Amino acid sequence: MSPPTARTAIAFASAARRYWLGIFPIARNEIRRLRHRAADIPNPVLRGLALDAQLRKSTSLEGAAAFATFVPLRRRVAITKLLVDLQCIFDYADTLMEQSNDNPAANASQLHNALLVALQPDQPHLDYYQYYTRQDDGGYLVGLIDACRTLIRELPSYGLVNEVVLEHASRIVFYQSHINLACELDYPRLERWAAEEICGGDLNWWEIGAACGSSLALFAHIAAAANPVLTAREVELVEGLYWPWEDALHTMLDSLVDRAEDRETGQPNLLNHYTSQEEMTERLGLLAGETAKRAHEVAPHHRLILAGMVALYLSDEQAWIDSARPASERVLAATGTLARPALLLLRARRLALRA
Repeated sequence: MSPPTARTAIAFASAARRYWLGIFPIARNEIRRLRHRAADIPNPVLRGLALDAQLRKSTSLEGAAAFATFVPLRRRVAITKLLVDLQCIFDYADTLMEQSNDNPAANASQLHNALLVALQPDQPHLDYYQYYTRQDDGGYLVGLIDACRTLIRELPSYGLVNEVVLEHASRIVFYQSHINLACELDYPRLERWAAEEICGGDLNWWEIGAACGSSLALFAHIAAAANPVLTAREVELVEGLYWPWEDALHTMLDSLVDRAEDRETGQPNLLNHYTSQEEMTERLGLLAGETAKRAHEVAPHHRLILAGMVALYLSDEQAWIDSARPASERVLAATGTLARPALLLLRARRLALRA
């Protein structure tokens, strides 16, 4: 791919400056606030899991905040906090569902329903811990949900995205309770489910399932709702980029960097559905290529979001072990114009943090 033009280089530099100097400090302050809140959870097990989720997945909290980089200036603080809090709910529910449970599917669904309630300001609270053994969180989860709902009420164009946002949140619940917990006996049913999904393209059921598990489209639409003159056509174009293409790529890259650890711990991994290393490389390249093509049909900042997302995962050393390198190289080749400088920046940050 050709080197970045002067215009794209300037756009990347401007967005990076805005994020690191403007959004990142707000996100870190919110993450510190959430950490103090988690430290006050009365139950020691829940407290440990909440703190562990924030620590292990801190990059996902910072990544969620990136969408706030492109919203109107007066709403950047509110959107940053909202996105970080929503991601925190997602990560906390995900961490709790990983624990041993007698009814894992129902437990995963009920925990992740917190995300659906957080997106509906007038929805009554549910018993999120209904299938979980420990429940004394001192109001931690409800507090996160209410903080999100307060901020959502202030979004001027939320009415335009409300329906599609809830659809994406419902897909996340489906992913966590069905795709993520699927066994071989479930595959025929999931193939039938995937065939009924209207999303375009010749995708395998686990690739459509991967798209269900991503929060990117959810965050993109919420950030767009901060724009008081948002149009239905803009919502439609953004949806065409993220669902299913960039959403699927996002989850697949997450699976790529987790693959070695999942193999060691016996956890399922979506990439294991491919029959060979070559097929995996080809399919991830296809997802990246189609996403990059569609990114040129929407506002330019979505190309920067794509570059940042790809760079975030490819800056992980696990993306360059022998079994992952061919797929990483293919994805980078498809999205490299902006992803390469972002990759250099994030690699340097990882090295600095390690030091």
